[in-house]
Amino acid sequence: MRQWLMNVSLVEGWLPTVVFAIAVTLAVTLLVGAIGGRNGRDGRSGRIRLIVLPLVAAAISGAAGYTLTWLLSDVFVVFGVGLGPRVMAWAGVGFAAVGFAATHIALRKGMMRAAAALLVVSAISAVAIGIDQSYGEYATIGSLFGDDSYSQANLTGLVKRKNLIPVSQWRRQVAGDAIRNIPLNGTVSKIDIPAAESHFKARKALVYLPPAALAKGKLKPALPVILMMSGQPGSPGRAFQAGGIQTMMDGYAKDHEGLAPIVIAADQLGDDSHNTLCVDSKVYGNAFTYLTRDVVDWVKNNLPAAQDAKDWAIAGFSQGATCSLQIGVNHPELFGTMIPTDSEIGPTNGTRQEMIDRFFEGNAEAYESQVPVNAIRDHSPAQQTLIMGAGEEDATSVRNIRTIAPVAAKAGMHVTAVESIGNAHDWYAVQDVLRYGLAVFGYDTGLSGVRPSLSDYPNLKRVSV
Repeated sequence: MRQWLMNVSLVEGWLPTVVFAIAVTLAVTLLVGAIGGRNGRDGRSGRIRLIVLPLVAAAISGAAGYTLTWLLSDVFVVFGVGLGPRVMAWAGVGFAAVGFAATHIALRKGMMRAAAALLVVSAISAVAIGIDQSYGEYATIGSLFGDDSYSQANLTGLVKRKNLIPVSQWRRQVAGDAIRNIPLNGTVSKIDIPAAESHFKARKALVYLPPAALAKGKLKPALPVILMMSGQPGSPGRAFQAGGIQTMMDGYAKDHEGLAPIVIAADQLGDDSHNTLCVDSKVYGNAFTYLTRDVVDWVKNNLPAAQDAKDWAIAGFSQGATCSLQIGVNHPELFGTMIPTDSEIGPTNGTRQEMIDRFFEGNAEAYESQVPVNAIRDHSPAQQTLIMGAGEEDATSVRNIRTIAPVAAKAGMHVTAVESIGNAHDWYAVQDVLRYGLAVFGYDTGLSGVRPSLSDYPNLKRVSV
């Protein structure tokens, strides 16, 4: 029963429908009751008061809620990013519903007052679900509590390097029926990656193994790898669930002889409340060494993973996108491709000076080396591939693309900058960008023989830089 409850969807299905229906039903009940109810000695004037005052309160409260959210989002930018019009609209609806209900609580008695009180609770719940649907952040009830349905596995020593064959050879053998019994779908497992060098206190990672990695037989294809990071707050489970990783990769594998990248969602935070800046520091530990040494080395030594930088990509959302840029451009010997979505302009946890003092022990040069545009210039020329995206309605992130992408192109990188149409700073934008990035990465690494065209992805448009 508990597991069933934890797997109930917050973004689709019966729960959002029921919550929305309850809120609408209560609001209609109060309005209809005011129109047709008895109002004692006040008669007609009393009915008008019960109709007009709650509606006026709703209009004023809704406008105030929308305006406040807009100011916080787009004027003062207190969240660091724009929230997008859908979230602002939901905030307006929530304030309107509460204003409507509060007026009825003040004017009504008995059952109608109780219904108004229930409307406050149901409206807040409905708005919370609506905002979550706008972001796609929490896919299930369990994800609210860091719970997921992925099982623990021990993948240490899953394959030996001597048993790896090139992807091209694998494709030829599949075409010649030399390899059979390829599973229809890949698997996702929760794993412990030892922090042998970094001693970073990371949460469990998630690993997706495509069907080709699970086929019977001693020989395995040396598969490309994507290192994926969530935003902050976030977790490896959030990256997989909100990012739709398994569905996306299984869909790709079905069209490519069971081939798809291995995807590792590693923990760059240690805790939802931590923003490590993806650096080694005394504040939260050695996040950088964990990602670039412990995680990379473990994957290469234990999974059917390709060894060359050209076969490795690093990707992420929001803070994780910033990390993917920092690490990717500073370490072309590890990653040939970067796929950040809704990246910040640079590491962000306090003011510039606060970060220098707190995370870099007063070394301004060390901080500046982690700002993507600086790192790109420092490592120019570069032959890496950068697929950089943002939600169309996330003005801050789109502006960041227009700052970073030209610098990368000038440095010699193969740059594609895109916007996810109709989306903002959310996981829907991540899915759009990552789907295209997967196609490009798959072609570059030999998983596919078809060069992808941006025109085949109608949810994306090119950013003019």
